[in-house]
Amino acid sequence: MIDTREEILKLLEKKGEILQKDLWKELNIDSSKCSRILRKLEKEGLIKRIEVVVDGVKTFKIVPAHVEVEEEEEEPSLIELMKKVEAITGLPPCFGCLLVECDPKECLKLEIWCLRRSME
Repeated sequence: MIDTREEILKLLEKKGEILQKDLWKELNIDSSKCSRILRKLEKEGLIKRIEVVVDGVKTFKIVPAHVEVEEEEEEPSLIELMKKVEAITGLPPCFGCLLVECDPKECLKLEIWCLRRSME
């Protein structure tokens, strides 16, 4: 029977990289056991664990130690994306507003946007 360490290394060899949250699910082991094994493999210099944010949740991307890893930028938040859209297109914040029940007369974001526009 192949031990879990070997399974992890073979899986990495095959895939090149995998998210830690996907790894423990794929190998059908609990997350804490997976974390312990990965920390040991990292300490032994066999893998690298790179902290990443996926869908707003921190996890680790696991890669073989010999792989060069580029720094990844964090995923921008929805608010940051909407600010970029507004800056590029000039559309008001209502365009991407998530509030269904919004009264434009009472919307602070819209008021600020209008004030900024009037000062340009």
